[in-house]
Amino acid sequence: MDFDGYLPFVFPAVAALAARPLAERLPPRTASWVLTVLATGLAIASLVPLFALARGDLFAALLFAAAVAGGAVAAYGQGSALRTARRQARDLPGDGVVAVVADDRIDAYSVPGRVVVSTGMLGALDAGEQRVLFAHETAHLSGRHHLLRAVVRVASAANPLLWPMRRALWYATERWADERAAAAVGDRVMAARVIGKVALASGTAPSVRMGIGTTRPGPVPRRVAALLGPPPRRGVVLTVAALGLLLCSGLTAPDLIGDPHHAPVSGIVVVAGPRR
Repeated sequence: MDFDGYLPFVFPAVAALAARPLAERLPPRTASWVLTVLATGLAIASLVPLFALARGDLFAALLFAAAVAGGAVAAYGQGSALRTARRQARDLPGDGVVAVVADDRIDAYSVPGRVVVSTGMLGALDAGEQRVLFAHETAHLSGRHHLLRAVVRVASAANPLLWPMRRALWYATERWADERAAAAVGDRVMAARVIGKVALASGTAPSVRMGIGTTRPGPVPRRVAALLGPPPRRGVVLTVAALGLLLCSGLTAPDLIGDPHHAPVSGIVVVAGPRR
């Protein structure tokens, strides 16, 4: 049996293990795009051999149907959520990009087309800190981070092995926005301070984001530490390695379809011998 045709089932697990290192060691913008392209490509590549096996195996056929259905349902859900968010954003107060809502809670977020900030958040920050906040949230809009996250959610729904890439992409896009905010105000230390301040003041469980009570630091301390360090390097080697993994998956995906010596029957791969 030729193992090459089954490598597209292995590569997603490898990518899931590499997702966090890619998110932390690559420049945030590069990491965001690499993770999105990698997740999408691996999800598609894993469907090809599964389709080949499904032709002669009931269990494989059920897995293929579940993968396609999961991806389709997720795509519909993500598209519907984005359309709803965009429609609701148009109804928020104000005519500009920023919508200020009367709410004592400390909250700020971006939705397709708008940045939403509570009055409680504005009251907790001074003018310089507000510049960091607005630059961060605007970076989410200009970078289309909501679309990247939606694509990876769909890919992970089609192939659950890719699930860790969702968290890795969330971190990478937050780091992308952090770096844009730091560049906008010209002060990495201020940007780091605002991120920590907002994380501690907002939400119901800041200890989770800060990693308090765990053996590993949470995403916020890692983001703060990254801003307090030097700007990220280009990460060419890691980028090439990640795209190489995707290329290998794409090249091996058609093996079970194109190889006439493999005929999957009831979960067993029959290798045709030479004719006499």
